[in-house]
Amino acid sequence: MEIYEKIAAEKLVDFSGEHLYYEIDMLYGVAETLVKGTENFYIYNALLEAFILHASIILDFFYEPPLSPDDAKAAHFMGNFKKWKSSLPPETAGIRKFQRKRNKELAHLSYKRLEVKPEEKKWEVLQLTEQIKKIVNLFLDRASPSLLHPRMYELRSGQYRTRD
Repeated sequence: MEIYEKIAAEKLVDFSGEHLYYEIDMLYGVAETLVKGTENFYIYNALLEAFILHASIILDFFYEPPLSPDDAKAAHFMGNFKKWKSSLPPETAGIRKFQRKRNKELAHLSYKRLEVKPEEKKWEVLQLTEQIKKIVNLFLDRASPSLLHPRMYELRSGQYRTRD
């Protein structure tokens, strides 16, 4: 079992109201912008890279054990760690595919990129975002309300509004 440091409630509220909110807000907003599309090659690729970065950060927040004591993790916001861990759905095939693509096609300059066929280059932005939204909503349902900033609940599916 991973060991998580106890973080002060005030620090968790402040962190979730600024940094955690930002990461999820950016993920949702960039995904929506990508789905709408753009004709500019560079803007599209910059948005895609931003999407991949924010998705990776959020997935690590939920699934990866801390690498250092100051790593923020979903477990810090739970009253009952075991209950959270047992309710967290396993990583889907879509999430695992995303992580492999991220590692071989973006995060590392890999010779595997030469083997990627044109039809395999597409990133499943909408599908991955929907999977992450379900996990975020589960997190919002299970986190201790006293440890989350109230604005976090704005991110719940169906209540989220993009910025114009």
